[in-house]
Amino acid sequence: MGYWGTVVVARPQGLLVDQAGMSGFGYRHQWLRELGDGWQMVETQGWNDPPDLLGPSEAVVASTGQPVFAAYVSDEHCAVMCAAVPGAVGPLTHLWDVSGPCGVYRHQPRGMPQPVGRGIDEVVAELSDWSARAGLRADASALRAVISHDRSVDWSSADDLLFDLVKGLGVARISRTLPWAFPIWSRPFALITDGMGLATRARSRAVYRRAEEEDGGAPEPAQPWETAAIALEELWASLYRSGVDLPALVRRVAEVQAACDAAGEDRAKRAAVDPDRLFESLFAGLVDGTIQPEDPEDSGRRWADERATVR
Repeated sequence: MGYWGTVVVARPQGLLVDQAGMSGFGYRHQWLRELGDGWQMVETQGWNDPPDLLGPSEAVVASTGQPVFAAYVSDEHCAVMCAAVPGAVGPLTHLWDVSGPCGVYRHQPRGMPQPVGRGIDEVVAELSDWSARAGLRADASALRAVISHDRSVDWSSADDLLFDLVKGLGVARISRTLPWAFPIWSRPFALITDGMGLATRARSRAVYRRAEEEDGGAPEPAQPWETAAIALEELWASLYRSGVDLPALVRRVAEVQAACDAAGEDRAKRAAVDPDRLFESLFAGLVDGTIQPEDPEDSGRRWADERATVR
């Protein structure tokens, strides 16, 4: 399975992951990078991608007062981009054939405008203007080479080409990924964040209930652990915060896991589910190192850092 996700370039007032308006692009702000002179890049995902690029771009422009570049990549095959500056957003442009909308993937939420047909010169001029408005110096020839890239000849992945496009905008560098405050893909946090974790299960059950309601059924109400699991997706919001209260996060994970376990047991067995004992075992393992720390191979960091222009 290839690359899916949104890349956002902006100049925030602190960390880009905390900037007002960023939640519109998604909540899984996995990779954060410095680009120089206050510019940053985030690679993120949402629950129900693709996101609307136009609204969030406008929101982040409003909160920073600076231009914003955003692009959503579909399975490393192609992308759609939005270049926004104060007072002007869009239009959506398909990459790598800018002449019209994509014939394979849906790059915007259902019912939202799809990319419009444009000429290469027009797109290069827009990106060059974006760069100038950002106080950068674009390499127009590099932008043209990337925008006019013929993927029928060279099957470079769309995400690699997108990083080349960001370089062409004139950023000083693309740094290695910034470190996490905790290993979000390892236990105990993976109990929530994993692809088959509690948050995904809770959201899937919610989708199923909505479908039942639309068909005229009467689905069972959501269980308390489901709401708590979805709320714990805020783990992602803590990923780059120094001084994060890890014991508090682990306790919440333990409580949600215990509630889920209890909901699946018969009444006679529910008393045996003890969130305090689960917390003690999970947090003790996190402290003494018996729980596996972040593995760059498993988390994808080693692969992500190969994109850096500085080491």
